[in-house]
Amino acid sequence: MLFRRITLGILLLLYTLVLAEAYFRVFDPQALMPRYITSTPWGVRGNIPNARYWNHTPEVDVEYRINNQGLRADRSIPLHKPPGTCRVAVFGDSFFFGIELQLPETFEGQLERRLREAGFRAEVLNFSVGGFGTAEMLQNFTGFGQQFEPDVVIFSWDDSDVQDNVRSGLFRLNDGQLQPADSKYLPGVKTSDWLMRFRLYRAIADHSEFYSFIREKAGLLIKRQIWKSGKSSPNSAPVEQTNIGGEAAEEESNAEKKRAALELSSALLLRAHDVVSAQGADFYVVEIPYKLSRVRVRPSVNALSSDVQSHIKVVGTSAALNKAARPDLKLYFETGQGHLTPVGVGILVDETMKKLHSSPQLAACAAPPLQ
Repeated sequence: MLFRRITLGILLLLYTLVLAEAYFRVFDPQALMPRYITSTPWGVRGNIPNARYWNHTPEVDVEYRINNQGLRADRSIPLHKPPGTCRVAVFGDSFFFGIELQLPETFEGQLERRLREAGFRAEVLNFSVGGFGTAEMLQNFTGFGQQFEPDVVIFSWDDSDVQDNVRSGLFRLNDGQLQPADSKYLPGVKTSDWLMRFRLYRAIADHSEFYSFIREKAGLLIKRQIWKSGKSSPNSAPVEQTNIGGEAAEEESNAEKKRAALELSSALLLRAHDVVSAQGADFYVVEIPYKLSRVRVRPSVNALSSDVQSHIKVVGTSAALNKAARPDLKLYFETGQGHLTPVGVGILVDETMKKLHSSPQLAACAAPPLQ
């Protein structure tokens, strides 16, 4: 009797899962965007070395190829750069990793092509990992990326970095001074590493639209709950709620969290600038604006401190994207996770090239003019 009940329960569960999968495939198609992430010796997440996997949406079918070092690349990269060649190291989240883009269409791929066309002997290395904030980019550079002897280092910046930097807990502000807080931030990695050992799980993660829906919704819910729970910079003063209504108190509390988070993010960018400059490399920050509609984006760098704006070479891109936007042109994908299209990335590269032409480090790698 017990065996029969267990069997019926398993069959009912399988029937429900199959029905749910069929529903999403027919009535509410989901983008298939698996994440191949693992831990690294430097304490943050990294791309699984030698991984090969696909991303399917109604707009794109993309194969991701990760080299043996965890970089999105078709080849292994020697630590020491070739003589006479400059290296540009790119650190970012999914926008710079190139989600929804073929390798030549990514920021890395387009930037390397443009630099070579402009006469620079340069190669661009992509150290980006989906979901990264500035704190993780900085730890990725100090623990790994600097070994590749970059001459130019580029960090991305978008609105999601503000909360990501708080959530990671890697750094904190103490009386205005940036300090290390934790050496590791590996959310869900142990569970993911265990699951990835099973071929059945990989097949589900790669091909199930129902699983993709559940994973994305659960991830967003967890992030929002962490933010609402009040996990923010330890330097944040408690918000006084006496004689303030409930909604007003919540609004003031949220404003205080955001202010503290922006201070932390600005301090992290300044620290990154100092660390990179101490290595003799040029440091740039490239803005990833927030899409409001097909014809309008919102700047993401304006909220950063005046010190960041004055001390760091920031590549603003929102004005160029707004100028190029028109109803019949997609600058962002619309059926996946809203990343930049090859056209949108090309505009970011255009604006970045305007800044890089004055880079002292890249000047040493400019090919001599033809006689």
